[in-house]
Amino acid sequence: MNDAKTPAAGLAAALQTAGVNQVFGHPGGEVVDLIEALAQAGITFTLTGHESAAAFMAATVGRLTGQPGVCLATLGPGACNLVLGVGCAYLDRDPLLALSARTGTQRERVSQKQNLPLNALFAPISKWSVALDGTATTANMQAALRVALTPPRGPVYLSLPADVAIGSETTGQPLQPPAAIASDDGSLAEVAAALQRARRPVVVVGLALSPERDAPAIRLFLAETGLPYAVLPQAKGVVDEDGAMYLGAVAPGAGDAHIVARLLEADCLLGLGFDPVESSQDWHYQQPVYNLANATARFGDYAPALECTGDVTDLVQRLAALYDGGHGWVADDAAETRQRVAAAITPPASAGRAGLSPFHLIRAVQQALPPDTTVSLDVGAHKMLMGQAWQARRPNAFLVSNGLSAMGYGLPAALAAALVRPHQPVVAVLGDGGFAMMVQELETARRLGVSPLFIVLCDRSLAVIKVAQAVRGLAFRGVDFAPVDWVRVAEGFGVRGETAATLGEVERVIAGWLAQPEPLVMAVPIDETLYAGLTY
Repeated sequence: MNDAKTPAAGLAAALQTAGVNQVFGHPGGEVVDLIEALAQAGITFTLTGHESAAAFMAATVGRLTGQPGVCLATLGPGACNLVLGVGCAYLDRDPLLALSARTGTQRERVSQKQNLPLNALFAPISKWSVALDGTATTANMQAALRVALTPPRGPVYLSLPADVAIGSETTGQPLQPPAAIASDDGSLAEVAAALQRARRPVVVVGLALSPERDAPAIRLFLAETGLPYAVLPQAKGVVDEDGAMYLGAVAPGAGDAHIVARLLEADCLLGLGFDPVESSQDWHYQQPVYNLANATARFGDYAPALECTGDVTDLVQRLAALYDGGHGWVADDAAETRQRVAAAITPPASAGRAGLSPFHLIRAVQQALPPDTTVSLDVGAHKMLMGQAWQARRPNAFLVSNGLSAMGYGLPAALAAALVRPHQPVVAVLGDGGFAMMVQELETARRLGVSPLFIVLCDRSLAVIKVAQAVRGLAFRGVDFAPVDWVRVAEGFGVRGETAATLGEVERVIAGWLAQPEPLVMAVPIDETLYAGLTY
């Protein structure tokens, strides 16, 4: 039973008890009382320039902290603007609570103005879509938090009419959340037997795990068995990317054809946290996958050959005790694959007529930054390349939308990472197309007092779409835009901007930013013809 006087107060109290101290959003008149209730509970409402940015930020907080991030919007257009970020959290497995107003009870059946079936809209892209009605609000919020955190993690959407929010809380039974699928480790001995029989097994590490908690056990297993291993982009940093048996990243779309070839010649694919949500390729349909993960990898007609679900560290440790490490791989096999990948993604020159090569820029940026840097990136050709070329040193330090692959993600993700990790460098690597979608959040960065470095790759093109057009033999249409002076744009938001046209200038700007952190836009001219190894 909830003792709060209003549903708004009960909602805020549940968030405060769960440790939520910040809610991101863009207000409307229908949520001002809820914002006040949050403030009375000690929770800060952080204004963003757009609701989708609020959802991206909240989802990133969820990913980095392991506790659901929270975003808030008004009804109608505000709620609709949350859809991109909620869909992103759904397919990127980020724990999130998305709150919005809905049409008041006195108007919902007599007026269609701003009146959309919001719970029906969000139901297909959330784990649970909840229409709060003033009954058992605290209990329903507690259930929503649990659902968001239950593997596979994801968003829960909750709507609350303004008149209900400030009305009297009523007693009654809380809503019934969707049932969690029970863990099942019954096939572990069979997984171990399949691995034991194999002479050419390969490990594929994905996001269906707890990155920071499970990384030590996974790294130890890989080191002790000597198995070759690949990683999907959102799990970068879980494995040792300097290891002798590291093959590279599969599914970023740059140079990974050589890694897929290894997967297809394997006689056993062992998934550790494998989730097919990150892959648009078909190697996991062609080859049987034996998977240990925190949630099932089944979707539609797809199912692994065998799977065990539960605590990944426990499953990996138990598998290690059953496996004696006999296989036919040697370190030269992995080294050969890495060499082929490197050759595929390395262009013939470090710069061209239009600007720097993206590969050489990425390499220079990584060399200039300390190992504890968190990097976020947007969607585009640079994402495909960075997924392969960037070495992630630790879990949850490579932030990318790869399940939904949502443009606009990189800048808000960097803001959230800077809030969560205020004493560590945070860098966003963005295409100029994605940067344009979220440029208003530079004002948010300045207001919040965070200091990310925003590296904008300026090729005035949607280069990854050109790859798709070229593959189909089509003309380039609708993919180029006029130059923008991003330095002056940044300065208009009160943020310092610099252009870096050479690798030396890139290194100089980064060194200055590290010495004196502040929000900074570094615009780098890019020659799009020097993207190498991309596939679509």
